[in-house]
Amino acid sequence: MIKTKNALLISLLLPILALATLTAYKRHVLTSGSEIILPISGYDPRDLLSGHYLIYRIDYGVNDICTGNTTGKQSGYVCLEPKMFSFDQPINCMKLIRGVCNYNRFEAGIEKYYVPEDKAKKLEERIMSKSASIVLATTPYGDAQVKDLLIDNKSWTEQE
Repeated sequence: MIKTKNALLISLLLPILALATLTAYKRHVLTSGSEIILPISGYDPRDLLSGHYLIYRIDYGVNDICTGNTTGKQSGYVCLEPKMFSFDQPINCMKLIRGVCNYNRFEAGIEKYYVPEDKAKKLEERIMSKSASIVLATTPYGDAQVKDLLIDNKSWTEQE
């Protein structure tokens, strides 16, 4: 009976602990990461809004991202200072974003942004008609989190 209670307690606490650790790490990236602003454009004008998420394409300003990767998923690194792409982690990179090349497309987990349902349609129209960019927080290891969505260099929350 005691072993069963201990096993139940561990099985309940382990997922909670894992979720708390993941949340704390993401918060750490947001608060202590280097800030980068990158321009975005709509990925598919027919379906820019997917659920409550805006899906977009990021312009890293780097040529030949993921070229030559036709075998599926492979780790890759976009270095923004100096501008370059590599399948191996660059050594002297000041601003780095780590991701995965998925059949010639670079995915870093920052390609969509949550939007409240009541503001979604209006925001989609603004992104399609104006210049838009995202604010990222990045770590030296290349982990990136989206901090904000900018439209004409102002936060989308200021544009009511």
